[in-house]
Amino acid sequence: MNNLQIIEKLQSSTFTDEDGEQYTLDFQPALSDKEIENLKKQFPNSSIDKELLDILKYTKGWDGFGLERVYFDSIGEFGFWELSPYSITLGHDGFGNFWLLDIDKNGNLGKVFFACHDPAVFIVHSQNLNEYLMHLVEFYEKPESCHLNEVHDNTVMTVWDNNNLCVSKTDFLTKNTSFKGFLDEFEGDEWTVADLRNDKNGDGFAWGKFGSNQFTKRHGKELIWVIKNKKKGFFKRLFG
Repeated sequence: MNNLQIIEKLQSSTFTDEDGEQYTLDFQPALSDKEIENLKKQFPNSSIDKELLDILKYTKGWDGFGLERVYFDSIGEFGFWELSPYSITLGHDGFGNFWLLDIDKNGNLGKVFFACHDPAVFIVHSQNLNEYLMHLVEFYEKPESCHLNEVHDNTVMTVWDNNNLCVSKTDFLTKNTSFKGFLDEFEGDEWTVADLRNDKNGDGFAWGKFGSNQFTKRHGKELIWVIKNKKKGFFKRLFG
């Protein structure tokens, strides 16, 4: 199904929550031409991708069960620019966790990420907007066994515990010499690189392990982040 077919299905369906109560999604109206023109000014290159524009001409989103808001005009609400400089917030759970549609500096739509704050991890949730919408259908139809809840409830801890997509700057450069120019500005050895270029759904990195106020910078084109390691104090080193 294409995006609008999925959205029409969601709009016309009645679902059952975990308590056995039936509910429908509260859909919002489409944006007017004037609202779309004003919204464009907030996007990179002042341009909204056609895939997203087609949805906005049908609806700006909906409120409902599980994900409190799924709005397609919510650009810039996430706020963690170092993780995703441009993004649409495609849902939040009311507890500080967000689903984000990544947008590059040219306005092209990218992957959908799940940003969890506790533990603080950043995970590839869906490969594109269409797959995310399909994941929402699955969530609404069978929340007891779906990709969205698996990532939300379980994958976050796997990523936090393993964090195996983070390597030292030195180790990263031994196999990725083409990024030397990007990494040369980060002097010293206390830098970690998170590489999600070859990611699959469920892959991610635990950026919170490097401290609450660590410096993070994202590559301009690739899904690569460089993170300043948090130095351990004397007692932290002594007692682990």
